[in-house]
Amino acid sequence: MKTFTILFFTFSTSLIYAQSDSIYVHFVYGSKPLSKEESKWFGGKLGGHVGLEAGKDSVFHFNPGGKVRAFGKANERGTWAQSYRKQMLCSFGCDSVKTLTIAIPIDSKQKKAIQDSALYFLDHSPYAYSFFGMRCTAACYHLLSIGDQYPDLIPQQMARKNFYPRKLRKRLLKLAEQNNWKCYTTPGSSKRKWDHD
Repeated sequence: MKTFTILFFTFSTSLIYAQSDSIYVHFVYGSKPLSKEESKWFGGKLGGHVGLEAGKDSVFHFNPGGKVRAFGKANERGTWAQSYRKQMLCSFGCDSVKTLTIAIPIDSKQKKAIQDSALYFLDHSPYAYSFFGMRCTAACYHLLSIGDQYPDLIPQQMARKNFYPRKLRKRLLKLAEQNNWKCYTTPGSSKRKWDHD
């Protein structure tokens, strides 16, 4: 009986660890300079950047593959990148950026689906990057949908519903509050006017 109890405890503990995991959505807030020594950023206050960490210090994020067009061309795919967390958060420079990280509990199967897709996208981007199309926010939503965190949508719907980071950020913050997910923030430099939630 004692052996059975130990085996059952070991199996159930292993199962819990196999099913319990987290992914991290990292946001760099958009901003505009308040002083001459600060530079302008792509997108201004409504810009910023977002990526999804689905492995230890391994953040996947979507970038332009060249000139940013209003509407993407099928033969000009955007560029998926795999970066260290610090690299991704320094997309606009590393001097006191305002950031938000949301930890989302996920099971190991869902996390692996995200990792496998993101690694494939590094060499086979599924869409172009364009101002009125898929950008970093919509692409992050795409990875979340692959992990069953959001419904699957076609690229046009993903782009429309996630046009800029604040849209996804506000939805995730609401879910974080409802589900008691952990959130981590940095305030950002007082020399810039930052986007809000």
